[in-house]
Amino acid sequence: MNYNHSSPRREPGKPKRLIDPSAGLSASTPMPMQMPMPQSPYMYNQQQIPMDNGMAPEYGFKPQPYGYTSPPMQHYQPPENLGDDYASPQFATQLLTQPMVTNMAVQYGNALVGSGKQQFERYVPVSALKYYFAVDTNYVIAKLALLFFPFAHKDWSVKYEQDAPLQPRFETNAPDMYIPTMAFLTYVVSAVLVSGTQERFTPEQLSILASTALAWGVIELIVHIVTLYVMNLETSLSTLDLLAYCGYKYVGMNAALLISLVFRKFGYYLVWLYCSASLAFFLMRSLKLRVIPQNHSPYTASGNKRRLYFILFVAAIQPVLMWWLSYHLV
Repeated sequence: MNYNHSSPRREPGKPKRLIDPSAGLSASTPMPMQMPMPQSPYMYNQQQIPMDNGMAPEYGFKPQPYGYTSPPMQHYQPPENLGDDYASPQFATQLLTQPMVTNMAVQYGNALVGSGKQQFERYVPVSALKYYFAVDTNYVIAKLALLFFPFAHKDWSVKYEQDAPLQPRFETNAPDMYIPTMAFLTYVVSAVLVSGTQERFTPEQLSILASTALAWGVIELIVHIVTLYVMNLETSLSTLDLLAYCGYKYVGMNAALLISLVFRKFGYYLVWLYCSASLAFFLMRSLKLRVIPQNHSPYTASGNKRRLYFILFVAAIQPVLMWWLSYHLV
């Protein structure tokens, strides 16, 4: 017969052990015998180590005794208008007026502008464009008179100062980009005006005219550059010089289109012929000093024939482009 010491037999008449402690507390009959507490895991050598041994808990809370009920948790309500001081415009103004913040913003802005300027100048010669737009009212009037009446002009040389040509406002013979740019914009407006008087204007025509003129200008510039390369000509002309000289044709085109409003096709072709002749004469005399060096012999010399052909080609193609870009508007 096996005798189990760990599970003694319950004698009759003794109360039954309760599993739920709360049930035992609510019972009306007293409990003659207390329940033995379960062995705590903090037992060492049969001695119980107290939970609160004077050391701070690792996770910021203390274990509570058995049967302890914590009070209900109250939700934290932040005070009202806490962020109004930080979101108010007054706070932003005060922050921007701080010297340290202002200096940082100025340094960052200068660095950003400097880097952007360097990247932009890699593709667009800003310093060179300043020279071509250095004009004033007197220069514009004198240049327009020279374009319409070049036959009476005598001195076509460009004056230099310290190996650099004078700015257009100080030298009438110097090429500029202001008159070609304004003449191009005026051409678009004049073309729209002529089409409107004939009741043929559409909104799409404005963009078509501008893009077509720009495309032909780019093609013309590329043709001239390739011609100089193929003919192996070394000149003092730059790309912007060629662009400026080729842009003067819009002045004659505007005059022809405006005259056509009154005299129709007869007035258009009459002004077109005169402006074509004056522009061709102006280009031949202006390009002569830039393409043919002064220390060479006459034009028919072996080295100057190709330069002469290039000048004649540039002067002859301008009337053709003037007619091609404006004849369909009349």
